[in-house]
Amino acid sequence: MKNNYITYLVICNIVLLTIVCIVLYLFNASSKGVVYVDNIELFNGFNMSNDLGKVNAKKINFQKKKLDSLYTIYSIFRQQENLEKMKELENYLREEDQELKKMNDVLSKDMHEKIWGRLNQYIKEYGEINKCKIILGTQGNGNIFYGKEGVDITTKILEYVNTKYEGN
Repeated sequence: MKNNYITYLVICNIVLLTIVCIVLYLFNASSKGVVYVDNIELFNGFNMSNDLGKVNAKKINFQKKKLDSLYTIYSIFRQQENLEKMKELENYLREEDQELKKMNDVLSKDMHEKIWGRLNQYIKEYGEINKCKIILGTQGNGNIFYGKEGVDITTKILEYVNTKYEGN
């Protein structure tokens, strides 16, 4: 579950970084007007991430409770040595466990697509309003090794996207 999430984030960030490098190369931008944001900090601080995370957590927790109840019933059948009921319930448990994994993957992917779609829209607006030539994205793990003060605009972008998201 978490590995899929991390893999998805890494792939998105690699694609984003590649696109940014190509754009930088094609437009031969000078250092003025080139800024960057920390993608992870931006994603985690975006209010929409928290909102969708809560909604998805409710759905996942409901499925987990259902699975926990089935495991409880299974343990009762095991204590009673009811092999027929145990066998029947084992298949159902496997199906429900797979459903939980599938649900988690789908909800996670859908959430990331919605959030990055909205963030990209807001970042584009911010860039146009503030006349940025390029806004680079970093994961905080070495993509950008140095930036002068004021070049990291993560906090400014985060304030902007949350204000837009809240409808202000």
